[in-house]
Amino acid sequence: MFRIVLLGVLLLLVPARASAHPHLVRSSPAGGAHLTTSPSEIRLVFSEAPMMAATHFFLLSSHNDTIHVDSLRHDPADSHVVFASIPSALVPDSYTVHWYTVAADGHGANGKIAFTVSGSQSSTSIATPKGAMPVDTGNPTSPTPDKKFAESAVQVALGAPMWFARWLGFVSLFVLIGAASFKHLILDRTFRRSSDSEVFYQIAATGAATAGLFAAIVLIVASVIKLYGEAEVMHGVSLGSILASTSWGHAWVVQLIAAVVALAAFAAAHRRNNSAWLITAVCALILAATPALTGHAISSDEAVFAVPVDIAHVLAGSVWLGTLSLILVVGLGSAAKSPDTNSLGARLADMVNAFSPVALVCGAMVVATGAATGLMHVHPLSQLWKSTYGMALIVKLALVSLLFTLGAWNWRRVKPNLGGDEGVRALRFSAKLELTASVLVLAVTAFLVALPLPE
Repeated sequence: MFRIVLLGVLLLLVPARASAHPHLVRSSPAGGAHLTTSPSEIRLVFSEAPMMAATHFFLLSSHNDTIHVDSLRHDPADSHVVFASIPSALVPDSYTVHWYTVAADGHGANGKIAFTVSGSQSSTSIATPKGAMPVDTGNPTSPTPDKKFAESAVQVALGAPMWFARWLGFVSLFVLIGAASFKHLILDRTFRRSSDSEVFYQIAATGAATAGLFAAIVLIVASVIKLYGEAEVMHGVSLGSILASTSWGHAWVVQLIAAVVALAAFAAAHRRNNSAWLITAVCALILAATPALTGHAISSDEAVFAVPVDIAHVLAGSVWLGTLSLILVVGLGSAAKSPDTNSLGARLADMVNAFSPVALVCGAMVVATGAATGLMHVHPLSQLWKSTYGMALIVKLALVSLLFTLGAWNWRRVKPNLGGDEGVRALRFSAKLELTASVLVLAVTAFLVALPLPE
């Protein structure tokens, strides 16, 4: 029973875009190898095809001397393999290969491999091999410039500005999609043809357009920040190459264009141009696809399955939480401003009754897509508590559990009491808690998607 419940809770925890960062599958020499002869080359095999301009590795001796190796090359027989020849024989010593790479989906990874060439391992000075370049004899533990870059690239990916940009992107995407779904799934279905709701309908539609407009602006700003961060992570790759030659860049361009068009459409809808709402719906659907196209779903071996699953996951979550936020912020405010005969409680009850089946369908989609993604990518289960990624995942699990508990409370206890002022206060309080939990879920997700999955 525990395993079934845990798999169900994975629904929101493991979107397909977090399926895997590029990681080292194997190497030659292998990590921990004890060699009797000097290797002729360093060969690394990655889970995803690395971008050569953003892939770096260097070889250090036990004395922190950088050993010269030839230029890094792709293996023409396998795009996942990179190698570099070692022109001079390595003397007996311990060696470490430090590597950093970025895949076409924009995610980077780094690591190191230690191996030994047999012979004396004493602490006495060992002659530096021919071609070796001393790094910093005054401080043998100081990192080389390349290592500093690898560390800084990881810091950029996980740093506060990039985390904040990802979080802003998630929140604005949810609000933008929620604005379109609130108009089409709540207002149009329930209030458009009701003569006693005409004023409320116009006020609420204008408020939804305003929310969508500001969400589009924030999404554009977040996208620009993420592009800057990606340029830092893809050190050595030009901005033009990032946008034209990577799946991350292609999806970024699509996202920016869709956000700009959505901004114009919401602005037109704010001026009571009802036909512009159709454009906002199209843009919302396109934007729901961009997280899958900027993440690992598009580069995974199961991309044909993973991409549509991820799109459905993002769309369902956005419609669910985004529409709820619009009901709370725009719907209640518009109902209070409407000079009609219906009470605030009655108007809220109409909105919640229209939203309930939408929430149930979206919840089912979130569960199904999250479980499918979990089955594809989360294994073994013990990594949930044995890795940094897993620990972050547990935090998100707790927040998601709270989110579902609040949703169930609204469904079972608050909804039946709607219609009066007491029901309005109860729903407003519980919905605020639910939205707060969802914002925290997105905050953890913004950090989680930058972490590599445990190997």
